[in-house]
Amino acid sequence: MRYFILFVTLSLFALGECDDNADKLAASYPQVSHCHNNRIVFTDGTTMLYDDGKRKSFEELLDNADIEDMFSMHYPRGKSSYAPPAKDFDPGRIRNEAFMKKIYGSTSYQTQAKLTTIPFVHGKRIQITTTNGVDKKLQAVGRELEMLPQKYHKYFAQIGGTYYWRPIAGTNRLSSHSFGIAIDINVKYSAYWLWSKGAYRYQNQIPPAIVEIFEKHGFIWGGKWYHYDTMHFEYRPELLR
Repeated sequence: MRYFILFVTLSLFALGECDDNADKLAASYPQVSHCHNNRIVFTDGTTMLYDDGKRKSFEELLDNADIEDMFSMHYPRGKSSYAPPAKDFDPGRIRNEAFMKKIYGSTSYQTQAKLTTIPFVHGKRIQITTTNGVDKKLQAVGRELEMLPQKYHKYFAQIGGTYYWRPIAGTNRLSSHSFGIAIDINVKYSAYWLWSKGAYRYQNQIPPAIVEIFEKHGFIWGGKWYHYDTMHFEYRPELLR
């Protein structure tokens, strides 16, 4: 019996436990009640495993992230955060798809039912989710962007896209655009790591002033990724707490 108890104890320890990052989820998403016994408890009574206790390679983090893995890379802010990222440093690219589906909808039909069309910059109208007031937050972003000096406006004069239910190219993982929480700004002034020719080289034209407005309202920026996507912003408030 003592060996059985020891085995169970070690197994629970290996699986991990609730931590401060789990608290950030509860503070960021009204659908999350709390974390208990290594499970995220939702307000509807359902639960999800928080930490599977597995050590993962970078590719495994992308393909098989648990909820705890979403916090495995700290999203940086401040002046130093605009330096070229270290290899495979992609804070925010690691997503637990089951969690995202729980919050925003598990099918295209469910996510589309939560969309609304909002006014954005320069009279443009875009689709975004109403879940947790993301639409209101993006409208606030738009108002602040329009107040920037004119030299910044070319970066968002055109919008590359918002809602689109689709997998990320070359993968089976859903894009964050599928959940109506992402926006791509002007592609003309943006860079994407797969577009670079020859050896890898970090590239970016998006000014920090634009990034900081998005971050203020809960959106992270793909320009802080090693696998950079500088047009891309997505609503991930838990990473900005």
